[in-house]
Amino acid sequence: MSCTAEEIAEKRRIAIERLNARKNGLNNNVGGGGGPSLVSSSVAGTTSTQHAAETHKRPWPSGTHNPGSFYGTNSTVSNFKQIVTNGAKPAEGGGKMKSFFNNPRSQTLPYVKNTPIGNGTPDKVAPVFTRTVTCSCALVSESRFVVQPSGFHEKLIEVFKSVSSKQYDPSTKLWTFGIKDYAMVHERVTALNPHVSIGSIPKFILRLFDGSPRPKISRTCLNGIEPSLVDTLLDFQKDGVCYAIDKSGRALIADEMGLGKTYQALAVADFYKENWPLLICTTASTRDTWATKIRQLFRHVPLYHIVTLQGSQDEIHDARILISSYSLMEKCAEKLLERGFGFIIMDESHTLKNFKAKCTAVAQELAKKAKRVILLSGTPALSRPVELFSQLQMLDRHFFNFKEYSTRYCAGKQSKFGWDASGQSNLEELNLLLAARFMIRRTKQDVMSQLAEKNRETVILDGSLLSKNEETEENLNSYAADYSMSKGREREEILIQYYSATAVAKAPAVCGYLKQVLKEKQKFIIFAHHIKMLDAISKYLSKQKVDFIRIDGTTRSDLRSSLVEKFQTKDSCRAAVLSLKACNAGITLTAAQLVMFAELDWNPSTLAQAESRAHRIGQEGTVIVRYLLAKGTADDIIWTMLQKKQNILNKAGLCNEDFSDSTNVDAPCSAGNIEPYLEKRGSTGTLDRFVVCEAVKPTANETDSNSELQKMLDDGEDDDLAGLDF
Repeated sequence: MSCTAEEIAEKRRIAIERLNARKNGLNNNVGGGGGPSLVSSSVAGTTSTQHAAETHKRPWPSGTHNPGSFYGTNSTVSNFKQIVTNGAKPAEGGGKMKSFFNNPRSQTLPYVKNTPIGNGTPDKVAPVFTRTVTCSCALVSESRFVVQPSGFHEKLIEVFKSVSSKQYDPSTKLWTFGIKDYAMVHERVTALNPHVSIGSIPKFILRLFDGSPRPKISRTCLNGIEPSLVDTLLDFQKDGVCYAIDKSGRALIADEMGLGKTYQALAVADFYKENWPLLICTTASTRDTWATKIRQLFRHVPLYHIVTLQGSQDEIHDARILISSYSLMEKCAEKLLERGFGFIIMDESHTLKNFKAKCTAVAQELAKKAKRVILLSGTPALSRPVELFSQLQMLDRHFFNFKEYSTRYCAGKQSKFGWDASGQSNLEELNLLLAARFMIRRTKQDVMSQLAEKNRETVILDGSLLSKNEETEENLNSYAADYSMSKGREREEILIQYYSATAVAKAPAVCGYLKQVLKEKQKFIIFAHHIKMLDAISKYLSKQKVDFIRIDGTTRSDLRSSLVEKFQTKDSCRAAVLSLKACNAGITLTAAQLVMFAELDWNPSTLAQAESRAHRIGQEGTVIVRYLLAKGTADDIIWTMLQKKQNILNKAGLCNEDFSDSTNVDAPCSAGNIEPYLEKRGSTGTLDRFVVCEAVKPTANETDSNSELQKMLDDGEDDDLAGLDF
């Protein structure tokens, strides 16, 4: 449609007036259906209502704008009337103008979308977005649960206040309620939909917790156990036996290392001896230890009925008690299933943490056929709650499925790589669930007040004694840079390589520190992971003519017991060089009161297990644990990683160690990622005293910058270190 010169000029003038009106704040928008303007009309003899009606009767021609109806100003309405009534006609389409006035659906104010005049119905209605407050529920005790809203909602607070069992914590700003009021709270909050939504507490939790106090477990069941065996049990061990029997012989005894889980398991087995044959699955290194304990405690069982499985061809039909390693259990799965063991003890059950592994699948099948299953582990989950699932399934496979468990306690979610259950959630509730249904756990501090304390110390190794040849230093710097820029699986692979390079770099400094330890004339244990580190330590001790034992993954299982006995009984044997993976469980070395770690491990539970080789029943003195750390190495990363994993396990009640809660630093140290975690007191009551001990440093004139091994300060026995081939 074309316009005349007069129309164009008028439009320009209207646009200018409209702009001025907007600037002056006079633009009173006629909202909704174009109601009357609040500004009085300039047309003589008309009210604002008449003005609005006039505007509706004379809408602006098609293809142009109606400024009066949008702004409602005096001048624009007057000009609008003049244009329509005084001949400001379009160049064509007079008939269309008439039909425009007669079509009610056309009588819609411009710029006000989907808002009809009169009885018109809009084609579309713009959606109205409102924020929804979501609430999650979880147990905080056996009788109370918490509701955690994602935001504030006034009516939600009114609902909370209407519940008689309500409690509000100002510090956390959270509301808790009695578990008996759960249905009422859930119903009242659900009524606030769609503005408020609330999640549910799983049925398996509600079935277990009804708010009633739990009855105390009776000890009368101990009368059904061989009296000589009962007499060997301490009070807390008797409680563990009664707990397992109360759970119908399907329970996880998760006491800290060194608290006699073996005795408790065998006592439960004796109570249920009508369900034998008995199968004991353990690590290869502890089969002989189990056989010895069984012969001591089960004197009523003939020796030929106690069989230790040595190979897949061994006959087991006459075995009343069969002891097998996990590897042989996997190889002999068909034979074991055919034998039909009614009672199974799974020692170090965290070995079965991977529910996808074949070994775990075999254990699951054996547990299905057995009437009684006892799991033993001082560290049931090494780093994540998901590691518990396969063990709990062996105890009760109908209690919950993997999706339910991982969604609730592992922050399970769907990712582009599949179902991700590597996280953690609702750990306080998980702790309550485990204690009520599956697991009993006591710490040394809880039950062994007579046991000597355990002090942890960190030793920051002398940086000048680190292997500093050009290649090693370049590798360390390269791995540190690559790690900081990588993610996911690539980051893990880089850290493993960084970890290996750290062993090479630390070996000279570790041996340098051992020189000081040997002067203390006491027995000690030193753990390491890499063969290079173990070899370096062994070679140094040999050069110092120190009598020591060494146990690693290559040591035959039949020799381990004799090596342990040598360390325990002979004063001349001063050191035990142990593999961190092969010797963190199953052996007792209480003859030593000093435990050192030349290398770290990824999992805090592995380190705690290794510490307990000395800090256990039978230890008469204070145990000192020293972690030998080096700045500028993978120790910086792994030490930080340990803090995070340990915190998760502590919340779930699966670990009571503390590697980071420190307060003082006895000696200053230069900047480094390790420093914030040193010298801290543990939350378990045991003093975890982290003390920074600077290794002896060489004097300026004794330092050879081109050598990877530096001379020691106090004497001239430099060949002892310099002769080592790292």
